[in-house]
Amino acid sequence: MRQKSRQFYWIISLFLSVFFISLEAFSNIPASQENDNSIQISESFNHFKEEIRSRAIENGVSASFLDKVIPQMELLHSVKKADREQSEFLLTFWDYTDRTISPYRIQKGKEMMRVHRVLLDKISKKYKVPKHYLIAFWGLETNYGQFKGNVDTLNALVTLAYDQRRRSFFTRELLTFLKIMEQEQMSSIKGSWAGAFGNFQFMPTTFEAYAVDEDQDGKKDIINSLPDSFASAANYLSKMGWKEGEKWGREVRLTKPLDWNKISHDKPHTISEWSKMGVQPADGTKWKKNSLMMQASLILPMGINGPAFLTYSNFNVIMRWNRSYLYALSVGILADQIGYKNARGIIHRKRHKPLSRTEVKEIQSLLKKRGFYQGEIDGIIGSGTRKSIQRFQRENKLPEDGHADNYLLEKLRSYNK
Repeated sequence: MRQKSRQFYWIISLFLSVFFISLEAFSNIPASQENDNSIQISESFNHFKEEIRSRAIENGVSASFLDKVIPQMELLHSVKKADREQSEFLLTFWDYTDRTISPYRIQKGKEMMRVHRVLLDKISKKYKVPKHYLIAFWGLETNYGQFKGNVDTLNALVTLAYDQRRRSFFTRELLTFLKIMEQEQMSSIKGSWAGAFGNFQFMPTTFEAYAVDEDQDGKKDIINSLPDSFASAANYLSKMGWKEGEKWGREVRLTKPLDWNKISHDKPHTISEWSKMGVQPADGTKWKKNSLMMQASLILPMGINGPAFLTYSNFNVIMRWNRSYLYALSVGILADQIGYKNARGIIHRKRHKPLSRTEVKEIQSLLKKRGFYQGEIDGIIGSGTRKSIQRFQRENKLPEDGHADNYLLEKLRSYNK
């Protein structure tokens, strides 16, 4: 019974980690202003399919193939629901990393790297991307191929392209996917609710640009072929500018007060400069001399009272895969845990109560009332909200970490009484 309970807990944890990664990946896609009833758009679905057919033919898809596929198109209510669902409580750094960097995922990642060592060595040498990073991406995206998604990819894209919120983005993805289906002779592909598929959850346009037929069987198969899957992921990272021999970053500690104007991710400094500002390795070691001229940016995912990281240029490459800081940090930390024997994980752990979306909306409203915020009251902490928080903190002589937490909310409430 205890074993069954553990298995049930593992399945639930796996679902939650993959779901939140998917949600994080697509929450950054721009959405137009909408009413709650925007699902019910005026044009008929049949007219929409005719338009897609016409544009697909212009895009090089054959009429005979579309005659088979168009009748299969249908709207999926579950996809509409998933696209609109937002958890009331925001994931903190610890919530996110506890789900994405579990002991099981680390252990399984090491096992997968051993099992596929020959293949990974070949691909790492060819594309100059270390194998433990490929394993880390694989682990975060599909739990090493164990959960690639169970939603019909074609109709997920049809549903999202038919909806008005991100129509332009998903119409392009749908048209690309139709082209891929014909070229690669695909059918009945399952993936995420947002249209990503395969071992590394590529969107169709990513597949079109970076997928590789590594096993040379005439097909680019990122679903069933591990050579194609690993090579496609490595090719993507390589083309995005991966620097051979350079890590993603590392955890650091802040040994003295910072000049807050210098911690923006847009303002990298050399490690030598960071060291002079009091930023030191978290494990108590000294910076190596050969690293002192490397450019690095400081990331504080939970503000001044949470863990701190210096990130290098390869972190920016990870961010091009997924624009979430939490995701990118998780990839780097998981890769270290899998690839290095003595990796210690995150050293400085301090938990904080998460904010609800209602509380974030209150922060935005209070900032707007005082003239610091001009954006939408949406409960989402984006760059605009963080910059507004920093302006408020600067004016009130608070640490300018741009972090939204309960302390900030109480400060804003007290200033608006």
